[in-house]
Amino acid sequence: MRKPGLSMVTLVVPAMDEAIEHYTKDWGFQLAEDTRHASGHRWVEIDTGGLARLRLVEARNEDQRRAIGNQTGGNVSFFLNIADFHQTIARWAESEIEILEATRDESYGRVIVVRDRYGNRWDVFDKDYAPPK
Repeated sequence: MRKPGLSMVTLVVPAMDEAIEHYTKDWGFQLAEDTRHASGHRWVEIDTGGLARLRLVEARNEDQRRAIGNQTGGNVSFFLNIADFHQTIARWAESEIEILEATRDESYGRVIVVRDRYGNRWDVFDKDYAPPK
């Protein structure tokens, strides 16, 4: 029997095309789907290269606009494992990805905290780092 697993998370954004560009060009993710849902709204999925995709939803009312960048109440929203850690972070520093905390080595791995264009906080882990024992 197959166990349940998280496949997608919703991320509210102010403008769809701008968000697609941010997550594909700045982050290096891939646009996986950009279609119309049966209900008529635009259905956009961003493939992060991991187990879960980002489903982008354009804010349609004031409550949703207020939630942009604060969907988890100021806590880290996403946890991402990347290869080529130092090169990727250097490239991100030149984009609209803000480095919030310097890289640090923890017992669970090498991590850096960043913020996307919309204010969402991400913990980014060096996929290839093995902490000393």
